[in-house]
Amino acid sequence: MFTVDMSGVKAWVDQVADASFQALAGFAFMILAMAAIQYDEQIAPEVSRLSDGWSTAATDFRSKLSSFTL
Repeated sequence: MFTVDMSGVKAWVDQVADASFQALAGFAFMILAMAAIQYDEQIAPEVSRLSDGWSTAATDFRSKLSSFTL
């Protein structure tokens, strides 16, 4: 009986969905970039220092262990 043309509404909904997705993707990228910067500035130096300490301890232990003679 009556037909309603919903193509305009569908196009508007698609535009709003696309804009929302782009905004959310940009926000997620910004959050990940900030997390990467914080990791580089705060966590990575501590991990490097810990790794260097562990490597030094392992080297010392290896040299002491190799000094034993059977």
